[in-house]
Amino acid sequence: MSAAAEQRAMLKEVQQADFVVVELTLYTNTHSNDEEALEQWRLAIKEAARARKAYEKRYGPLSLLSVPSEQAIEMGWRWNQPPWPWQM
Repeated sequence: MSAAAEQRAMLKEVQQADFVVVELTLYTNTHSNDEEALEQWRLAIKEAARARKAYEKRYGPLSLLSVPSEQAIEMGWRWNQPPWPWQM
């Protein structure tokens, strides 16, 4: 797998994990007594955080919420310099 393809795959994993969190959040907003869904929501948040952390460790921050991170400081990250995460 090429480096660009690997980066796209990791970004896709982050996006999928975030999608699951959003969907479970919407569901639990209307089904607050569904304990199984609440547990899935808790696990989904952990998985999304894990995927985001793995991506950011390797490729840099995905959002302003991630700055400053050690890697961003080491890389001299500049938000106005391409490539942007979605251009990979």
